[in-house]
Amino acid sequence: MKILEGTPPTERDALLVQIRGVNEQLLLATLRADVAVADANAANQTSADLAEREAKRRYTAEEITGKLLASEHARLVTARAKDEFLAMLGHELRNPLAPILIALDVIAARDPTAFPRERAVIERQVKHLTRLVDDLLDVSRIASGKIELRLELVELGTVVARAVELASPLLEAKHHHLDVDVPEHGLLINADPVRFAQIVSNLIVNAAKYTPDGGLVAVAGDVVGEDVRVRVRDNGIGISEAMLPTVFELFAQESQALDRAPGGLGLGLAIVRSLVTSHGGSVTASSGGSGRGSEFEVLVPCVNHLRDSAAPALPETTPLRAPPLRLLVVDDNRDIAELMGDVLGVQGHDVRVAFDGPSALAICATFTPDVALLDIGLPVMDGYELAAKLRAALPGVALKLIAITGYGQLADKQRASDAGFALHLVKPVDMKTLEAGLISVTTLQR
Repeated sequence: MKILEGTPPTERDALLVQIRGVNEQLLLATLRADVAVADANAANQTSADLAEREAKRRYTAEEITGKLLASEHARLVTARAKDEFLAMLGHELRNPLAPILIALDVIAARDPTAFPRERAVIERQVKHLTRLVDDLLDVSRIASGKIELRLELVELGTVVARAVELASPLLEAKHHHLDVDVPEHGLLINADPVRFAQIVSNLIVNAAKYTPDGGLVAVAGDVVGEDVRVRVRDNGIGISEAMLPTVFELFAQESQALDRAPGGLGLGLAIVRSLVTSHGGSVTASSGGSGRGSEFEVLVPCVNHLRDSAAPALPETTPLRAPPLRLLVVDDNRDIAELMGDVLGVQGHDVRVAFDGPSALAICATFTPDVALLDIGLPVMDGYELAAKLRAALPGVALKLIAITGYGQLADKQRASDAGFALHLVKPVDMKTLEAGLISVTTLQR
């Protein structure tokens, strides 16, 4: 059918099977309804009744099929447009983060003792923001709990300290008093430190946001039975009884009130619930009502019994370093390209930098790289086209390709693999990850 033109064959066949089934059910239901009406009204049915019923007949099978096809086609078009928009949004949001992270690596490479605390704070914030961007780009993944966790044994006190640091700008801006009652040791959990800090910081930010200036936000941690409990309490505007059952739903905050002064997208608490569930825990909210503050309670399994049985820490070893390589860096963002070239050069590599495909090809007329690190969204020719041209321009060279890009969906990774890239890294990429990538691709047998 014309309306399904452009739809992949597998999707089209599946749709037609579904539509046939729905169509048959609709027609059968219509026939049964008609028989029932005829039986019930046989005694007093008039010609006027028959005419009226005839005028209100159900759609024909063709009309039903056409409407179903049109509706499903519109849904597919909308879904594809959404995926394309999210891919572009991810690219645009990740790109500004990349040079910030690389600049930190440049500072560390030139002087490891320079501004250690400040560099650590900026690095944590950039990485945290990067993970938030990833969450915002895939709301369905958050809602379904399909979030990748990097679990390790960690003290709750350490995680809460990190969460407080993340939330401190809003707390300070609103002049809140923060009361933290979490022991530094003794509350061991099996958690992703970054994600669990995100849980606690989201709850603190939520409390701070909906508490008038100069209010109280309290964070407490203890053990309840076999669980570690985290409580975040405030003396803010509270939560109405009607809102409590839906407070953890996506976008639930949008319908709380016409006054949107506190701001927010209504994602924070939905993310909290998803992350807590992914950690095998639960989260609940309670409030005395409007103007009487609120309290959120998170429960996750306590694993203090694992402390003694945990494997002993391995002795520190000197991190692996890639051997000196000839590298070509291509990115139309000059900050990223130049800073990456600087830090790779400090690490002992011979680096050339280009800002588009033609310039990269011109460089390779006199320079033969071992590895090419290519952005995908390049002007003139994209990274895939450039990769093919580089290989054609360097026959007989075992050129390794690494994609460093803001496009990070599964389809993007698959396309990069199909195009011959040995590795697909999503911006922002820290230099430890890049170093590990260089080691992997230069020892990889293709």
